[in-house]
Amino acid sequence: MTLTWTANGEPDLAGYKIYVGTASGTYNVSGSPFVAGKVTSYTVSNLPKGQTYFFAISAYDSAGNESVLSGEVSKSLY
Repeated sequence: MTLTWTANGEPDLAGYKIYVGTASGTYNVSGSPFVAGKVTSYTVSNLPKGQTYFFAISAYDSAGNESVLSGEVSKSLY
């Protein structure tokens, strides 16, 4: 599953975290959140088929401060 997003324009941006779960608002997939660095796409690998996944992204800065989560999106893998 590959996610893409628009870059955050903050000058102290350090990267993004990708939250993945199997229920809305519950980001319980092993390894979540995935730390993506300063990129605008990320591929989450090895998600089992037959499930709907929910995704949200946050940005974090060089001091470790993290933004609120983005709006959530979902995708079913079959």
